[in-house]
Amino acid sequence: MAYMLLVFAHLLAVSMALGAIVATDLRLLSKLAQDRTRIAPPNEFVTRIVMVALLVLYATGGALIGNGLLERADYLANPKLQAKLVLVVLLTINAFVLHRLTFPRLARGRRVARWHASDWLIVGVPVAVSNFLWMFVAFLGVARAWNGTMPFGDIMAIAAVLYGVAQVAVFAILAVAASGADPKTHPRSARVRRWLASLGNLGRLAVVDDDSPSRLAPVAVFDPPTADGAGRARVANGLTRARPPRSFSERAAGGP
Repeated sequence: MAYMLLVFAHLLAVSMALGAIVATDLRLLSKLAQDRTRIAPPNEFVTRIVMVALLVLYATGGALIGNGLLERADYLANPKLQAKLVLVVLLTINAFVLHRLTFPRLARGRRVARWHASDWLIVGVPVAVSNFLWMFVAFLGVARAWNGTMPFGDIMAIAAVLYGVAQVAVFAILAVAASGADPKTHPRSARVRRWLASLGNLGRLAVVDDDSPSRLAPVAVFDPPTADGAGRARVANGLTRARPPRSFSERAAGGP
């Protein structure tokens, strides 16, 4: 029973961290709908969740390794476990890089289009490493078929290829964020930005920034009646214009 609780706590910590990271990534994608994209660092709540999850992973992972060593003296001889431990150490180092370098750089609020080469490296590389490592380490946790069968070198080679894919994807998204959003001057870039932003909003076609009023449900605002008594209505967010319903006396008189 204690072993099952340890495994459950370990999986729960991974799920918490992955959920927070995926939600942050989707939020960043939704920002691509803006003309001048700025990427803000994750809020303090998200960073606390990830740090707590990392601490729980260390505690429960250490307990699971201790339990394994009590059962088998050669427990650490498993190449998959060795690769996982190496990647977890890299994940921890990368977490310090994110907090010390990447997040303070994002807090400057500079538009992606105005980033220097150092900004691309300090932001793009650790972000790609973080996303790749969390996903791959979580995969290794459930890849029981690799226990004692997959060589250490092969696992690290697969990890290197997957990291390369993640790095290319992050740089490509940043390049889209730095490009123009005007559909007339940059039609392809504008389409890609809208598509990525819709992914960030879980497929919604109408992308609304978190800090702006919603445009999905227009609210009618009526102007004062004019001299002829015919009032006009305008929609606050500028989607449509309409007239208010006529009164009963107006309909009976056959007025416009």
